[in-house]
Amino acid sequence: MLRAIVDFVRLPHRAQHVLGVNARNLTLVRRYNPRRFYPLADDKLRTKELLEAAGVPVPVTLAVFSSLIEAAHAAAKLEALPEFVVKPASGRAGNGILVLVSRTEGGWVDHSSRLWKHRDVNQHVSNIIFGNYAHGLSDRAFAEERLIQAPLVGSRALPGLPDIRVITLRGVPLLAMMRLPTSRSHGKANLHQGAIGVGIDLESGRTVSATFRGRAVERHPDTNAALVGQSIARWPDILDVASRAARALPLGFLGVDVAIDARRGPVILEANVRPGLEIQNANQRGLRALAAAAERGAA
Repeated sequence: MLRAIVDFVRLPHRAQHVLGVNARNLTLVRRYNPRRFYPLADDKLRTKELLEAAGVPVPVTLAVFSSLIEAAHAAAKLEALPEFVVKPASGRAGNGILVLVSRTEGGWVDHSSRLWKHRDVNQHVSNIIFGNYAHGLSDRAFAEERLIQAPLVGSRALPGLPDIRVITLRGVPLLAMMRLPTSRSHGKANLHQGAIGVGIDLESGRTVSATFRGRAVERHPDTNAALVGQSIARWPDILDVASRAARALPLGFLGVDVAIDARRGPVILEANVRPGLEIQNANQRGLRALAAAAERGAA
C-alpha cells in the first residue's frame, strides 16, 4: 500500500502545482466532501464516536459538558484528575483548547505555569458552550486525557504536544507534515498560533524542509534541534492510522491529525474537511499535481 502511495506523489515541485483556497474548495472539498457529512468531522465528539466504532484509536473522553448548568460543576467533576485537556467540540485552528498539565493547591496549572482555579475552568467551559470558539454558535465542551509526548524526532522535549497532519484523498495520503509547538504557540501544534510546519517525505518518513512564521528554518527556535533530515518515529504506523481514520469517515478529502502518545502509540486527534494549505510550503510541494496524480492512479 505504501509503495502505491509513494508512486502517486513522485512529482516535481512547480509553482503551477500549488493549490489555492478557491481551487481546493472547488476541485477537492466540493467534489469529495458532501456537505451533509461535514458535521461528522466538524464536531470532534462525533468524529471520535465514528472512529472508535471503526477501531481507530482516539484520546479517551473523560467528560462532556452540554449546558451552562453542567459547566458550573465542570471543575468539581474533574477534581480528581491531575491533568487533562478541555476542548470545544466545534472549535477551529486550536482555539479554545486548554491543556492543564499538573494539579496544584487551588486548581491546576497550564504549560505557561498559569494557575487555573475551579472558577476559571468553569468559566472556560461556559465560554465554549456559549460558542466563543464556534463562530457564535452554541457548542459542547469536553475533557479528554492529556497525551504524553513521545519522541518524534530526536530526544529533546518540546513545549507541548507535536502532531502529524496527513492530507488524504479517498483514504490515500498525499502530503504530510509534522507540526511542532513553540513557546510562541503556547504548547499548541497550530501554525496560525506560532507552531512550526515540517514537511515529511511519504516514502522514507524523513523530514525535508520546515517553515516558521512564513519563512524557511532548519532548527527549532526554542531547543535548537535540527528539523531537516530527521527520521520520524513509527512512520508506517502513522500513515496506517491516518488512512484508517480517513476511510472510516464518509468524506473523501481530509486533513487527519495524528499524535504519538508514549503509552498508546498513534492516536487520531481530529479530521478536517477544509485542511489548510500551509502544508505545501512546509513540503515545498504543491497539492494540485499530487491530487491529480492520485485521481489518475485510482481511476
